[in-house]
Amino acid sequence: MYRKVLVPTDLSSYAHKVQDCLAVIPGIEEIVLLHILDASNPKDLEAKGWSWDSLIDQAKTRLEEQADHLFNQAGKKLDIKTILKVIIEPMSGADGVNLERPKTGSGVDLVDGGSVGQAISKAAAEENVSLICMGAQGKGLMESMLLGSVSTEVLRQGDEDLLIIRHKILPGGKGEMQENLCQNIFSKVMLTTDFSSAGGEAVARIKEMSGIQEILLVNVIERDDEFDEAAARLNQLREELAAPGRKVTVHVLQGRPSQKILALAMKQDVSLIMMSSQGKSWSRQIRVGSTTFDAVRQAESPVLVVRPGKK
Repeated sequence: MYRKVLVPTDLSSYAHKVQDCLAVIPGIEEIVLLHILDASNPKDLEAKGWSWDSLIDQAKTRLEEQADHLFNQAGKKLDIKTILKVIIEPMSGADGVNLERPKTGSGVDLVDGGSVGQAISKAAAEENVSLICMGAQGKGLMESMLLGSVSTEVLRQGDEDLLIIRHKILPGGKGEMQENLCQNIFSKVMLTTDFSSAGGEAVARIKEMSGIQEILLVNVIERDDEFDEAAARLNQLREELAAPGRKVTVHVLQGRPSQKILALAMKQDVSLIMMSSQGKSWSRQIRVGSTTFDAVRQAESPVLVVRPGKK
């Protein structure tokens, strides 16, 4: 289903952990490992005696190390491609800073301006991937930070399905990983739906997945009189998703959607939350709805966000 996957990495230990999840993605055959080096404001770095050439060389080395790790961890044959993009400003080096434009070379692509999130989305389109897989946080991770700025930008602006992986962190602020949440990630899946055409994309996607042992079908209603219709539609969907050895349960909740979804996910200890990026009132101009955005920001489990019209 997700044959070609883009994996942005900031080369942190957190990003390294995320890559351990890739082998379990259904249908994966090719990984594009992407690192974005932001050279758009080099003045401070140059003042410290650093050079872009040295940073680029270091990034290349670490990117190849992560590619080797991926290849060894996959447990099956995967094609792995590495891409290094360097964001620069056309007029970098002004104000008396003796600065040369970073040199192009093998495996280096210069990007004139923009943000890291924009560079990731552009790379996803260029490589024609079907999924972006990334961590909830990056190098500046904090326990209190619910979703990193780059992950947030890709969630808001991206066109591809997005798998956000979150790891629990040991107390004390040292950034050590307490638990890898990738184990059996597709074993117990919560599928949320509002029965809209956009929500139907997530339903279609889960029908293509194999190996799911349990599915929780969830709809959140606003009023009591909506219960019977919601239950009937979820039960119909349960019949469509039934398979030998698979348990499918129906859950009609009432209240604020993101809060109810996350509370049930925690109570049932689901391995993955799967939801559409938009709801009933979605438009192409709004790439992620408020319920999905709030759920992704606060979820303690991995979340798969399905984009309308993407496969």
